[in-house]
Amino acid sequence: MTGSAELEAFVDESIRRSSEHGYRPTAFIGMRSRFGTVGAIDRLVRSGDLKGGFKRLEALGLLEWTVETAVLRFPGEFSREVRAAAEWRLSQARTGERKV
Repeated sequence: MTGSAELEAFVDESIRRSSEHGYRPTAFIGMRSRFGTVGAIDRLVRSGDLKGGFKRLEALGLLEWTVETAVLRFPGEFSREVRAAAEWRLSQARTGERKV
């Protein structure tokens, strides 16, 4: 499922910025191709474990470009459950807590 033009642009920019910092999110790019942007983000955020891409972007100081941030910036494209999971994950990263 494809997202709004704004969501698509945000994700494209996220991939560009990640690549500039030496991280190419190939797994996410493949998922995006198979499931669409919204479907890929939904699957990643719903999964209980902390994904490598999130950890890499956090380490690079790019939390504002994670798929979790995309969910919160474009809340109308995601379910309440996905929004809550994204918000929780980002709050854990920002406070330095890890319970995932």
